Amino acid sequence: MRKSIVVLIVAVLAVAAGAVVLSLSAPVLDEEVEYRLTSLYYRGQEISSQVDGDEVLDLLEGASRGLISRGGLPHSFRDMVEVNVIGGEEALHVVLSMEDGLFAVYQDPDWSYAIREGEALAAAVEALLPA
Repeated sequence: MRKSIVVLIVAVLAVAAGAVVLSLSAPVLDEEVEYRLTSLYYRGQEISSQVDGDEVLDLLEGASRGLISRGGLPHSFRDMVEVNVIGGEEALHVVLSMEDGLFAVYQDPDWSYAIREGEALAAAVEALLPA
């Protein structure tokens, strides 16, 4: 009986620790790095010349992501905005797809991070896109 109580307590603590880690977040863009927009795609077309890159970067600077990798990205999207930035030696890719419910940031497509409040970020970025 005593052993089962210890096992139960350890299990509860492990679940609680997991919940804490999942609730933690990090900024999408590192606050110590100066980034520049390299390209922005909407529905497969490059449109960065039609969008204010500084406004897009401001939105990304205010966004946060989870600390735990969500694994790889699916290979097809129906309706997507992809923002590519470089900061220092780091290239980041942000994928926002309202229709697919995918809001992620990654360096390597096999290891992406979910963006918190991704729908709000996607809506704000889409508001900057040409009509």
